[in-house]
Amino acid sequence: MTVAVHVRRRPGGVPIFGDYLAFRRDRLGFWTDVGRLGPVVEVRFGTQAFWVVTDPEIVEHILLGAVKDYPRDRRLMALNRGPGPELMFNTDRWEEWRRRRRLLAPAFHRRSIARFADTMVGHAVRAAEEWLEAGTVDVEARMRTLTMRAILETMFSVTRDDEVSRLQESFEVSSRVVSGRAAAPIPVPWWFPSPANLRLRRLTRYRWRVLAQIVADRIATGEPRGDLLDLLLAQHADDDRFGLRDLVGEMSGIVFAGHETTAETTTWLLALLATHPEVEDRVRREMAEVLGDRDPTADDVEEMPYLGRVISETLRLYPPVFLTIREADADHRVGDLRIPAGTRIVINIRGLHHDPTAWPEPERFDPDRFEPGAVASRHRCQFIPFLAGPKKCLGDHFAMLEMGVVVPTLLRRLRLRHARPDPPRPRAGFTMSVDGGMPMRVAAAS
Repeated sequence: MTVAVHVRRRPGGVPIFGDYLAFRRDRLGFWTDVGRLGPVVEVRFGTQAFWVVTDPEIVEHILLGAVKDYPRDRRLMALNRGPGPELMFNTDRWEEWRRRRRLLAPAFHRRSIARFADTMVGHAVRAAEEWLEAGTVDVEARMRTLTMRAILETMFSVTRDDEVSRLQESFEVSSRVVSGRAAAPIPVPWWFPSPANLRLRRLTRYRWRVLAQIVADRIATGEPRGDLLDLLLAQHADDDRFGLRDLVGEMSGIVFAGHETTAETTTWLLALLATHPEVEDRVRREMAEVLGDRDPTADDVEEMPYLGRVISETLRLYPPVFLTIREADADHRVGDLRIPAGTRIVINIRGLHHDPTAWPEPERFDPDRFEPGAVASRHRCQFIPFLAGPKKCLGDHFAMLEMGVVVPTLLRRLRLRHARPDPPRPRAGFTMSVDGGMPMRVAAAS
């Protein structure tokens, strides 16, 4: 047990602001540095105090051992909870969360989502053609479009480019507003008529109107389209507690959380391959052995283990969700550490993934860290890009399938190299994005 008896206070805070100014200077470096100060470190942003946990034993207690006593931080949820139904993403009631999770989970089972691999591949083929024609592209922006096209078609059968573009704008504006509000020293609540909130409300109304109409039309016609909406409607047709607004809200939340995280991870993966040609060559050799001259299927993903290790190492270096905040509802003890009820806890995913005691030379890109023997030797909560336990990301299988088929589809057609000399820098927003985008030169694969 590595749990500290004493919770260390981060040194260097200033009056009134506490640690906020240091956080503002380098949001990602802040969490890495705090994680190396100790397993549990208190930080203060103004009057708000948080315990930053970078110890896998304590994280295991929070996410698996006593999960129902650690809901998401209520103050942050309240800032972003607008009008509408209580959803899996915004409820702090354990039983309600569990009921909704059980309603949604079967549709996102590995076997259920395997059918969408061909759709994902089709969007990657289209993207490769567009990128090759452009010559130089911002891979981050283009990947967001690719993943938005794929998730809207697989979930709602939305394929029209104008609808996809408008819905993408709606989700991405929501992401910027939510991340800005969470990081602000004096957050602006959703109901205040600021310019950002007014734009967010307008786009959110559009999103709800479009998606609600899709769901209503599907219910009215009963015509199946082979998407995730069909699976959910068939499963919950007789559940009078799960109505149209619930369905739209939950699926909207999944799109909101899912398309950006997958896009950012794939962007970083392509950037890493461009600067590590020996890894790229090994990925291409594995692809050639498994695929020959065809595009991948869902069954092929498990047959390309080295690509899987590349994806995992990318998620370690650049976890798209780099922290999550919980609130203790009851007193607990973990080893010699007492956690009082009401404690606000930052699970420091960034710090866990960059802990030099678990990951020697943690900034180095080395996919072989995820060879089976190495994985077995580490604590299961040392690597949690999708969290862990009952509240593990609902869309983890969807994301891993999408990356597992999109990356080989792109690499079969393209060779990507950085278009500017400076190395890309991560930027903390709702997800770990790229500061200034990811411009890359695109050529046909030889």
